Amino acid sequence: MIRGTWSLTEPLVPVNIPATLVRVGESKGIGTAALLHNTGLDCQIFADPSARLTYQQVLILAENLIKSCPDDSLGMDIGEAIKINQFGMLGYAIMSCADIRSALQLGLKYHPLVDPAFTFEVVELEQHAAVRLTTHIPIDHIYRMLCDLFVVNFTCLARFLTGRQLQPTAVHLNHPKPSYADRYQDYFACPVLFDQPRTELVFDSSILDEPVQMADQATAAMAENQCEEILARLGPKEGIVAKVRRILLRNPGQFPPVDVVAGQLATSTRTLSRSLQEIGTSYQRILDEVRKEMAIEYLRTSSLPIEEIAALVGYSDPSNFRKAFRRWTQHAPSYYREDRH
Repeated sequence: MIRGTWSLTEPLVPVNIPATLVRVGESKGIGTAALLHNTGLDCQIFADPSARLTYQQVLILAENLIKSCPDDSLGMDIGEAIKINQFGMLGYAIMSCADIRSALQLGLKYHPLVDPAFTFEVVELEQHAAVRLTTHIPIDHIYRMLCDLFVVNFTCLARFLTGRQLQPTAVHLNHPKPSYADRYQDYFACPVLFDQPRTELVFDSSILDEPVQMADQATAAMAENQCEEILARLGPKEGIVAKVRRILLRNPGQFPPVDVVAGQLATSTRTLSRSLQEIGTSYQRILDEVRKEMAIEYLRTSSLPIEEIAALVGYSDPSNFRKAFRRWTQHAPSYYREDRH
């Protein structure tokens, strides 16, 4: 295993968030036994604050929940149900921050305490900022649930921290428009766009300076010190997928072959491939995802001809690009040249 990766079989995930999945399922009338089927878990584990689950167990739990629940908007319910105190010491540190900007910075630094595989980024522009989901799960229905959870939970947390009914200026979702699209409009009261190159909350940059209600400098410093100590004990846990993506995005359009990427990670091609296989993905799948995101971004935000976009994402033959694009998205490139709401 490459240093700094996570695997499906290593117990890394604190019980807090999986316990919320179980509670949401039970609130919808699903039995605990059905939710925990094939996970190897006993319900007593959720009472142990030091217990950790494997990603395999979490994915099976999520799969059981989705299969047993007829409500496709499940991710939104989970996003509302996850409270900041479930983040443990990180939650207390965030609640003590001075403003939303410092709360996000703390979350970026210490997110492995809640889930080493979960990643996001904050992008600041002149008038607007965005919080973007950068985690990708190679299982479509679980990934869609994660996208919904992400946009709702981050909004809920911002409202809780500030005591204000904050609203984003736009919500972008990296999945097709679902049957429950009206629920987004009711919740966010802003434009909600689907089939986007990424999942993100876009908001006025002034929100970053919104004060946190329970801000306390001494408590924040004490809680952050404890987060630092816990993180040091856990060791580096950045996902191998994030590392590969970062290498691919250094020179968009000139994507290195897998052996070059392995060399940059100071490992062998075989070890890299095995590490990716353990978490249910591959170098080619990650490369396709990066190409897809870039292509959608170019199609939506530029008037470049298809031939140039194909070249920018590493295809010398536009016809091969069109075939690949349809395989990635089930749509022709022209679909993304239209305004999709």
